[in-house]
Amino acid sequence: MTKRAKTLTPIFVAERNSWRLSIPATIAPSGRREQRFFKTKTAAEIEAERLRSAARRWGTEGRQIRADLATDAAKAAAMLEGAGLDVTLARLARDHIEAQRKREASVSFAEAWAIFIESREHLSDSHRRTLDRIGRKILPAFEKSNLRDLDAERIERELSKQFLAASSFNLSLRAISPCFALAKRKNWIDENPCSRIPKRETGRAAPITALSVAEARAVISACRDWTADLSINRNWRVDATDALAAVCVQLFAGVRPAEVERLSWEDFDLSEGTIFVSNQKAKTDRSREIQMPDTLRDWLEFVAPPEPRTGSVCPANWKRKMQVVRMKAGIASTGRDQLRKSFASYHLREFGDVNLTRSILGHETSAVLFTNYRAAVRRRDAAQFWQIRPPSESVEKIFA
Repeated sequence: MTKRAKTLTPIFVAERNSWRLSIPATIAPSGRREQRFFKTKTAAEIEAERLRSAARRWGTEGRQIRADLATDAAKAAAMLEGAGLDVTLARLARDHIEAQRKREASVSFAEAWAIFIESREHLSDSHRRTLDRIGRKILPAFEKSNLRDLDAERIERELSKQFLAASSFNLSLRAISPCFALAKRKNWIDENPCSRIPKRETGRAAPITALSVAEARAVISACRDWTADLSINRNWRVDATDALAAVCVQLFAGVRPAEVERLSWEDFDLSEGTIFVSNQKAKTDRSREIQMPDTLRDWLEFVAPPEPRTGSVCPANWKRKMQVVRMKAGIASTGRDQLRKSFASYHLREFGDVNLTRSILGHETSAVLFTNYRAAVRRRDAAQFWQIRPPSESVEKIFA
């Protein structure tokens, strides 16, 4: 005669090598008598006790949690208690669900990078080439990753691998940080992980060197007709007389080389003495209005004809003409922004207002400007620089 199984008492069944638990219909989740099997007696006893307690406390409503879930919940609670965390399993579940939903609403790095690159189309060719070069190095490592999976530690580790020099590491960090800033604005991430990555120490910066007053005069004098100069290669024999205005805008207003190329005469108001650099033409994507120093205003009135002038401030074949001007002035070995750096040095020394110089240059802060340019030139040289004025003769006689 078969022995009747005791209710909620685990019975070992040798044929199945498992422990059987008989559950009466009154507390079984299905509402019918059930038999469940467990690999261990402990698991069966935990389920039995759970069903008893649930029945005592909630009646039939306590039949919903399976034994494996109860076991898992007990383990999770023990782990939380061991870690000293005062948080409920329900709270953890809610947080996990929220995090998963945020992750599903985010995008991959490749998608974000493509949108970011498209947003930078209005910037200079050199800036886009820099982004392209950096993108080719980091995309293989990041492209398939969800943005929410890219933390500061992983980004720093990859940049360190791809960009060994401190200067190139800092450049890459500055280049990709706006991509994550864009992602934050679109709620794809909660914070920009690049903000947690420290810049690398590059050592003492090289001293800022401005053009001497003589070199500044030489640059202006080099804006002349070189078409008959047999001492230079045929390809470099250009008439650079019409480059004078754009050269003066860089030298006496500190406008960036790339910004000068985007400026048109409609951006200049000689009667008010202002230059308007819109956000579409500025490097920093921020508009600014420059109050012309008197020196620049004199030069622009000198080269501009009486009738309203239209079109680009830079003449046709501008880049070649600028190269010839730099070569003939003896500054070909200096950087493209040497005229801008010279303006910053002489303006800060002459006027002594770091915030005024900063606003003209379009810098976000004055810290670097004050540190690097405050003592770059002497006061007497600054006074002479701002006295570089056009001659009283017409422009045709300027280089006679």
